[in-house]
Amino acid sequence: MKAKTIVILLLAMLLIFAAACDSQSSTPGENATSGQSNAQNIGEGSTTFTFEVTDNDGNVSVWNVHTNESTVGDALVGVGLIEGDVSDFGLMVTHVNGLRADFTEDGAWWAFYIDGEMAMAGVDSTDIEEGASYAFVYTPA
Repeated sequence: MKAKTIVILLLAMLLIFAAACDSQSSTPGENATSGQSNAQNIGEGSTTFTFEVTDNDGNVSVWNVHTNESTVGDALVGVGLIEGDVSDFGLMVTHVNGLRADFTEDGAWWAFYIDGEMAMAGVDSTDIEEGASYAFVYTPA
């Protein structure tokens, strides 16, 4: 159990370090707005938010996600855009839009952003805010 806690703490520190060293020219979600014309509409429901994915080649895909779910994680799982493993710490996202970023397998991870800022909570515990923009960015270690 202690080893698992140490691994989680090291991953959290790595996330913070990677966010500080991120050299991308634009912030995830900075250009995304709900109802964006190049965004694909996906899902059904009365709440809509923008979801942006930056893959391992820097390509960006954008969706307007329509849902009745209450959390971003449930909505994205429901429309098939994310997958992962559930642990005591919540959902550890390993696949986004079909692309794997598993730290133990690939040395990469998915950084989660809310309105262009690195999220301080997991996707499965983030309540949806109407009109907000959420993003995952493939991040090599």
